[in-house]
Amino acid sequence: MRVFLSDRNVALALCPDADWQPDRVTGFSPDANGALVAVSGGQCEGVSILCEASLKEPFASYFNGLSEEVKSLSGAFGPVFAAVTDCPEPAEFTVHARAVEACVARDTAQILDAPTGFNTPVNRAGLLMRARSFVRAEKSDERVPASVRRGFRRGAVQQESRALPYARYFDVEDVHLRHPRFDGGMSPVIERTVLRAADAVTVLPYDPVRDQVVVVEQFRPAAYVRGDCHPWVLEPVAGRCDGDEPVEEVARREMIEEAGLTLLGLEKIANYYPSPGCLSEYLFTFLGLVDLSDAQSGVHGVASEDEDIQTHILSFDEAMALVASGEADNGPLLLSLYWLGANRERLRREASAA
Repeated sequence: MRVFLSDRNVALALCPDADWQPDRVTGFSPDANGALVAVSGGQCEGVSILCEASLKEPFASYFNGLSEEVKSLSGAFGPVFAAVTDCPEPAEFTVHARAVEACVARDTAQILDAPTGFNTPVNRAGLLMRARSFVRAEKSDERVPASVRRGFRRGAVQQESRALPYARYFDVEDVHLRHPRFDGGMSPVIERTVLRAADAVTVLPYDPVRDQVVVVEQFRPAAYVRGDCHPWVLEPVAGRCDGDEPVEEVARREMIEEAGLTLLGLEKIANYYPSPGCLSEYLFTFLGLVDLSDAQSGVHGVASEDEDIQTHILSFDEAMALVASGEADNGPLLLSLYWLGANRERLRREASAA
């Protein structure tokens, strides 16, 4: 089989040493994901390669990630296989989409250069989540100040090497690097291991009229692995930013999925790294205004994701008692409850005036 890809960077990432040849298909244009859309008079430039048996795995993973049908098309130099979508019009392959795809391509190349039993076949869906987080972080200059920090920037770090020996739903990245020191010199080459997780959103549901909050309870494998006697943890509603939608939309979606609640409003609490020494995860934490007049505690979650989530409706005093007793023992819940304690009177006042 001969494989056609519309983006040369992705092609080189999947098979960096292969003999890629310029190619084109007529009657098609690429959509935002790189899949082809039938367009009258369209022409898509790309590259193709004769795919040997040993090369089929990365292409199968890539095409599956596009979630489109792989069809045989007519290329300039003979029949080729390519992903084709039923979408009637090609989407613009935006600067953002290209930046995300470049990250996926870089990681794919890294994995295929050093495959292990824990990073292949390439998990494109997981790489996409992390790539979107990386691109979101690159734009942080637009919203995150640096008024106290010394002014060191990412470009000052000298990366010697990196590896992705584990890449599934989460990734483990080993990196060797040097960075500027506060005394004006450079550090020696240091080795660090980071658990890469996509950005996430947390939302603490609160009804200011009834002065009630909702917390969710679910089994957490990290607490279990640590040896916790109670690995079922109380938390706010939370979910991964696995697409390109705004974080506020993630909050609305997760409120429905995990608590069966509709958001009436959102109050920003904070954006932060929970543990930047070893975890790349970045959290967008909100308080969600809700109406709990008809709500009942129950079990929620998405079955396909094996979620088993129990909701608990508590008075504000009962929720704060969890803080005092230590039963509330994770960062997002503690931060959200402390923030609510500081802003509760304002929220109740505004609800009464509405």
